[in-house]
Amino acid sequence: TLALAMLYGMAVGRKKLETNQVEISSKILPKEFEGFKLVQISDLHLKSIYGDTLFLSQMVKTINSLNPDIIAITGDLVSLSADEILPYKSQLSQLSATHGVYSVLGNHDYGDYVKWASVEEKLNNLQKLKTYQSEMGWRMLNNEFENIIKGEDTIAVIGVENWGNPPFPRYGNLKDAYKTLNDNRYKILLSHNPEHWQQVIDETNINLTLSGHTHAMQLKFGCGEKQYSLASLRGEWWSGLYRQGEQSLYVNDGIGCTLFLFRLGAYPEITLITLRSNNNE
Repeated sequence: TLALAMLYGMAVGRKKLETNQVEISSKILPKEFEGFKLVQISDLHLKSIYGDTLFLSQMVKTINSLNPDIIAITGDLVSLSADEILPYKSQLSQLSATHGVYSVLGNHDYGDYVKWASVEEKLNNLQKLKTYQSEMGWRMLNNEFENIIKGEDTIAVIGVENWGNPPFPRYGNLKDAYKTLNDNRYKILLSHNPEHWQQVIDETNINLTLSGHTHAMQLKFGCGEKQYSLASLRGEWWSGLYRQGEQSLYVNDGIGCTLFLFRLGAYPEITLITLRSNNNE
């Protein structure tokens, strides 16, 4: 019944961690990066974890057991303010990947949903959020990029600040983040809002974009290969893997909750993405 489903979603579903494994192949992935493992999480909304350090420890342990080459965190670490991080700093500091932990900002991370006493207080909050992430050993990409080097090969990891369609503010700028957007380097973009993919496919040759934001509205039903959610009414790209030619987008369902402390079908998601080269030369 509906009441039982709701109870399950509140009591069990919102803590039912799932690991989804995806392979993404590309003709231009350098050979040194064949089998490169990327773990993505998103939308932790730490306020909604309500002090459950055990749940976060389990998440961290699961991620580290996958032996990722990089970890990508695609925004909305908090719901309202930076201090939501404090109870979980020691757990989140333990996230470990060969080539580092990378993060970007989501719409909630800026403190836009709080009435601050002053602009200065709001800016201080954002600075605290950046400082905490740095102290946890994460590398924030705020309209920036980082090269990942293996042997003689290189790929680029690009991160933009939140890029949203109205009413969400648009802080992200791809051209600031990476000047030569159509070069021949294999590129991974972290961008919180999947709606940004329209610009990516229209104007760039970025190979893989990682987003979150939608949570699949925390309610999702599957039937065979098909997935259904009210989130599909809000945007074209709302959960899982999408492809267009040589370009791919993965939308992670997130970890935490907003509005309702409830998840059914769209359970807290850890995504393991393995990169494959389909260059037959």
